[in-house]
Amino acid sequence: MRTGPTLTRFLLTILPTATLAAVVVDMRERLHARIGSFSGRNLQPHITLCFLDLPETHEADIIRAIESGVAGQRPFTLHYRGITHFPDRRTIYIDPVEKEAIATVRTPIVAALRQQQALSPALRETGHPHLTIAAGLMPAQFEKAWGMLGLCGVETAGQVGEVVLLKRLLRQGERYALVQAFPLHGTEAAH
Repeated sequence: MRTGPTLTRFLLTILPTATLAAVVVDMRERLHARIGSFSGRNLQPHITLCFLDLPETHEADIIRAIESGVAGQRPFTLHYRGITHFPDRRTIYIDPVEKEAIATVRTPIVAALRQQQALSPALRETGHPHLTIAAGLMPAQFEKAWGMLGLCGVETAGQVGEVVLLKRLLRQGERYALVQAFPLHGTEAAH
């Protein structure tokens, strides 16, 4: 049986402050001790902007498109307020407040990626930006996790000065690695 090349997931993210990332990691560790394994436990805390599953040979095209999309984008302050969950009760997350600011950064990047014929069909963007604490929860896990986290108050803010591209092979046990950070300089692109 012939198979195609192993795909790579290219994940474009906003990373929280180191302090908030440490809080998320601590919550995940405490949850794991209480409810067992869940999706995303070992991921670097992040807010997903979009992702693409493609052969690694497309990396340079993805980088060029992101560079084009961040041109003129300005840094912004992102507030996080509260822990909540999606209606299906499978994901618990910290809610970023300035979703419009996130969309303002994401939209031109997604547009630049869509302009590339080879990239566009693989592009998936996130409609609801969030900072995942735990995902893929089963009903009993959710009840225990929500009992532990539902009353936790998370209220913080941090400056977003870059978007970060990560990648990993789509194979069991693979971890994300940094590809490149793209600063938000706030200067207009030359035309």
